[in-house]
Amino acid sequence: MSSNDRVADPVAGLAAADNDKKDAFNTDKAEAIELAEKGSVKDLGVNATTTSARESAFAELGIPDWEALEKKLVRRLDMTLLPTLWLLYVFNYLDRASIGQARLSTLDEDLSLEGSQFGSAVSILSAGYVLGQVPSNMIIGKIRPSLYLPGMAILWSGVSAAIAGVKSYEGLLAVRFFLGLVEAPLFPGAIYVMSSWYTRREIAVRIAIMSTGVSLANGLSGLIAAAVFSTLEGARGVAGWQWLFIVLALFGSAFALVAIFLLPDYPQSNSGSAMWTMTEDMRKVAQVRIIADRVSEVEIKSTIWIGVKLTVIDYKFWLLTGINISISAAYGFSNFYPAIVRGLGYDRVTALLLTFPPYCVAAATSIAVAWNSDRVGERGWHFSTPIAVGLAGYVICMVTTATVPRYSASYLFIGGLFGANPLIQTWLSTTLARTPEKKAVSVALCNVLSQIGNVIAPFFFIDSDEPRYRLAFILMFLMGSLCISFALALKYCLWRENKRLFREAEENGTPYMPYLQ
Repeated sequence: MSSNDRVADPVAGLAAADNDKKDAFNTDKAEAIELAEKGSVKDLGVNATTTSARESAFAELGIPDWEALEKKLVRRLDMTLLPTLWLLYVFNYLDRASIGQARLSTLDEDLSLEGSQFGSAVSILSAGYVLGQVPSNMIIGKIRPSLYLPGMAILWSGVSAAIAGVKSYEGLLAVRFFLGLVEAPLFPGAIYVMSSWYTRREIAVRIAIMSTGVSLANGLSGLIAAAVFSTLEGARGVAGWQWLFIVLALFGSAFALVAIFLLPDYPQSNSGSAMWTMTEDMRKVAQVRIIADRVSEVEIKSTIWIGVKLTVIDYKFWLLTGINISISAAYGFSNFYPAIVRGLGYDRVTALLLTFPPYCVAAATSIAVAWNSDRVGERGWHFSTPIAVGLAGYVICMVTTATVPRYSASYLFIGGLFGANPLIQTWLSTTLARTPEKKAVSVALCNVLSQIGNVIAPFFFIDSDEPRYRLAFILMFLMGSLCISFALALKYCLWRENKRLFREAEENGTPYMPYLQ
């Protein structure tokens, strides 16, 4: 049997590439997925039924050392896909987050910002983000991510550089809106691509690693701003905040060009970096293992609009959306943290430097939480506990303005909120992966609705409450508490779903593939 023949049915069952190498789902998909999920694989007139969809799919693959090959595949992904997406996400967040650092230069004075205008400039990005996400993710499965995601990175770098040229509040609003529009596709697109390569038990720690880009971008933006403001402030008649956006745009667009050659497309694609970083057998293993990892629900031939319908009628989606909205509002401090630290009495450069350490703690926390969540196969408590720690930090900031307690508390609320945040996307993409279309739509739609939290959070911080921001910390505490409530409700609902799936597996003799709760 040739290497092409021996995986004919499993490969078709996962997603055989069509003639233009973009449409991943052919007319044989529903039947093949159903066979795989029942633990049956049919090829060359031979029927094989096992107690495990995974074992039966790999048995049909015909590669004796598939386990070693699978480990090699994951390592290869960790060396190409993961770091490339991580760096793209760092630059993505640097461009949007640096407005907080720019305020410590002369942004407010140069653009005559008053009252809530800075908060509006922060919020307007979310409006563009909303408009850009769902259309992007509705097509992400049908185009090459190795071209699409870096292409968007080049585009958003150009828009970010344009911030340096704005002369008014209205100009800042316009550019920030378009920045959100072109930055929107990256994160949900990256999650979709990662979930096409990694299994449910592998993906949490990878999403956490990628999501450390948020923490490190917030921290690095302080270091970069300190360096830029110290060396380029006023150079060639350009303000420090303008130089900041120019420098970030140059580095971001340069890496985007490199990313084109580093990103793979999909396991079933004959394009992207997988063509030169993976063998043919590795790509076949990549395809078949995703079949066996699906939650045990019947797969259907679906269009994007069926994916939309399946998403909006699923109560689990709305609980996850509630989690996403509330946590987005709960960490609304991110664009105001440099001002909070400077309000403790530090000079501009020192304040910028002091923003870095708490975000390093957050990055380490997110990896540790996600790693242990993957190890034990649990989501709810791993998500809720760090948030509870963060809420303790908010309480400290409510009751004191003393420098040491307040700065120390920032390690709690930054480490806690950002430490838990990566698990949201993991929970979302693995809980709602009934069909590829549903997965794409649910990730995008949930992220779109989460922008409600990002829109309202900047208005928690009012100038008359500066530098204490007591009202902001009270409101963020309430949103964090709501987030924990949603998370524990989802955990309970998934526990009940798993009991149902277990009964069905026993009655029908099919594999038991539970939700991670």
